[in-house]
Amino acid sequence: MAASFSETRMEIRAPASNTRELESTMELTADVIKRRSGHYDVSLVALLDVSRMRIRYLAQLEFCLNLLELNLAHNELRSLDGLPSLPLLRCLDISNNQLTSLDNLPRLPMLEELAIAKNQIRSIDFTALSTKLPSLRVLDFSGNPIDSRAEAKASKAFPDLFILNGEALTLTRLLEEISADDFGKSTSTSDEDDPSLYAELTDGLESDTMEDDDIGVKEFISESTRNLQELLQRCKATVEAADAEVVLAASPSV
Repeated sequence: MAASFSETRMEIRAPASNTRELESTMELTADVIKRRSGHYDVSLVALLDVSRMRIRYLAQLEFCLNLLELNLAHNELRSLDGLPSLPLLRCLDISNNQLTSLDNLPRLPMLEELAIAKNQIRSIDFTALSTKLPSLRVLDFSGNPIDSRAEAKASKAFPDLFILNGEALTLTRLLEEISADDFGKSTSTSDEDDPSLYAELTDGLESDTMEDDDIGVKEFISESTRNLQELLQRCKATVEAADAEVVLAASPSV
């Protein structure tokens, strides 16, 4: 007699420990924070990487008062509910999730870097976002179905941005400012009062600009690069100093 399918079927089940791990990572809990950070006291956590953990819901982050960097990339977040206003947070990566809006993003006064690339966000109110993130310097929203004017709107709302979607903005803005200053000097009211002097001045500027353009641009780029490097070094030193303070605070007193 042939055996029935119900009698011969095989059941393959994941180990109970693995199943519990998958279930527990659906929500960001205090236990997950402790395991991933290596700190028993979550208030001492400065750097937290919980990427690629299938997290859908956020919790317990309000106790991470000293958090500087938070990596939530490659999860299953559909909302930022549960993300508190962390006073010291400087870097937030929520790229490669399922977010459709930033409306519930809290105010993060010290945030300098925000990565929201490759989500499902169709529109961003950059003016409202700038009030929540007054210290933002690096923004990446590439890979979202946003209209082509979004970069221009972001650049206008965040005049102090260094990098937008991977492109440096600082040198471009400085070049525009210097060009505007030079033009303003060449068209001052004292020169416009004398038409002949104004014509002579503009002719001279055109010839001087053609001769000195290459040298001036090279010098400007070199100087701007040095200034940017110095600024980045100062930012790095500030972050390292903050990390050192957190480590000292976590050390047991003698």
